[in-house]
Amino acid sequence: MNAIKDGSLPAMRDNRNRWQIHPDKLASWLADRDDNDTDNATGNAAKPDSQEPSTTPEKDIRIAVLEVELKAKDQRIADLERDRDSWKEQAQQLARPRRWWPF
Repeated sequence: MNAIKDGSLPAMRDNRNRWQIHPDKLASWLADRDDNDTDNATGNAAKPDSQEPSTTPEKDIRIAVLEVELKAKDQRIADLERDRDSWKEQAQQLARPRRWWPF
């Protein structure tokens, strides 16, 4: 999301409020990101602590896409929860008995 916000990863929202990222743009963004990881003092890329095999660019792209979709869904859930709470409050106010004639 930070890359989208700062403009380094071009993306657009669709009608469902989901981020759409062109696969070529994502691949080039990931490649630039990987290049930055190798620019450390020793000139070697940082190695993960686990013994897992290295991922392929296709997997990296898929992971990045899924992370973006997950964040978009989390935002959508938060929006829906706010709407739900608002409607619940309105329903509770309408359900309160009103006195039409003062006693």
